Amino acid sequence: MTDSSSEPPMHIDMAADLMSAKMDAAKMTHLLRIGTFQMEINPTSDVDIEKFFSETIDKLVKAYGDKLLEIDIKAVQPSMGTMHG
Repeated sequence: MTDSSSEPPMHIDMAADLMSAKMDAAKMTHLLRIGTFQMEINPTSDVDIEKFFSETIDKLVKAYGDKLLEIDIKAVQPSMGTMHG
């Protein structure tokens, strides 16, 4: 007979399962970042990531040309007016 104190509490098992699921999901995420444009994809078997990103880049280049690579620092930085001290 085993005593229940030797078994890990159920909430620890649940937390471990949650962390494992989050780590698995993070491994599956693909990120495309060009200038200030950012796209994150969680692929499925229906998505060819390389083709999808290539088509996306082509469309962005057609729409924005060389301006695609320009970065407006003011648009990226958070407004100083929202900080509280």
